[in-house]
Amino acid sequence: MRARKPTYGHLLFRIYERLDAIEQHLSALSAEQLSENEEILDTRKMRLLSKMSDRTLLRRRNDGTLPYFRRGGKIYYVKSKVLRALEQHESNQHR
Repeated sequence: MRARKPTYGHLLFRIYERLDAIEQHLSALSAEQLSENEEILDTRKMRLLSKMSDRTLLRRRNDGTLPYFRRGGKIYYVKSKVLRALEQHESNQHR
């Protein structure tokens, strides 16, 4: 007995289901984590903003001086929190 191949309509339905789930997940993220004017940075944008290497970003995440969150295996940063943390870290360096 052979397994039935999924039809085009069935595959399309599954894709729409997953897109809906992603949309709900993103809506929950913005509702629980962010206000309307907070900017989210991925690792690439964070590197450009901070002029840090990937290794330095990793080190800062690991030592707790750089706030971040994960969604779906990807790392994101809230720009306002990062800027505050970097200013605080710099002021502690000058003491």
